[in-house]
Amino acid sequence: MQEIRQFAVASIALGAGVMAAKFAAAALSGSVALYSDALESLVNVAASSLALYALIAGAKPADRQHPYGHAKVELLSAVATGGMILVAAVLIFQAGLSPLGGGLGAGLALNGLAGAANAGWALVLRRVSRCYRSPALAADAQHLLADALTSLGIILALLAAVLLRLPILDPLIALGIALQIAVMGGLTLLRSLSGLLDEAPPPAMTERIQELVRTHAKGALEAHDLRMRQAGPASFLEFHLVVPGGMSVAEAHEICDRIEAALKAETPGVIITIHVEPEEK
Repeated sequence: MQEIRQFAVASIALGAGVMAAKFAAAALSGSVALYSDALESLVNVAASSLALYALIAGAKPADRQHPYGHAKVELLSAVATGGMILVAAVLIFQAGLSPLGGGLGAGLALNGLAGAANAGWALVLRRVSRCYRSPALAADAQHLLADALTSLGIILALLAAVLLRLPILDPLIALGIALQIAVMGGLTLLRSLSGLLDEAPPPAMTERIQELVRTHAKGALEAHDLRMRQAGPASFLEFHLVVPGGMSVAEAHEICDRIEAALKAETPGVIITIHVEPEEK
């Protein structure tokens, strides 16, 4: 957990550096569009800070008021980040419609470097989020990628408008990038809301769980009513295990231990609840 928090802290530091570079680019160029892009980077820093808070709060152990833990804090953070990405889409569209300033060269170059830094770090965060199954870092990665696309869209729009002397390209490119970022924000929101609503895992994972239960439930008669949900990095699994009516509690418990060991080896950290019932029931 300490390692994943370090990535979140690094995101905040990178976001602050990129924000400073973008404000410098706006000052050098005098471009209102680049200034709008710099303002949008404030959202990045806020999203990264929110992700760090979610990682810290989500790692708290279960307590009396929260017996299932605090893992859903990450999903709430991801929902908020998805909303921030939608805000970024609006800002890039507004920036594309802004009037052009003079002396764009140095400003565009600096803004381009800042955008490249965001894109590179977004790819790193995406890999880390998959490794640790962290919705907060995944949403942060999506937001940084959206910011990189924002920078690219503004640079292309400004260059096209100036070099080709076709001002109409400015809002058209801005609209295209804004729509793409809006889709990314919408997908982030939907994925996070699905987690909050306890959406079932992919069918392939459910089938694998059922296969493991069947393989390691020797001595039991059947397993049914299997349900599984995910809350950020945490997974919860429950099912009913039917055993012969004459089987002792100790024997049934041994079967449960065997099943749990196999499941936890496949899905580390999964919290399992098995309801044992005799065949007569």
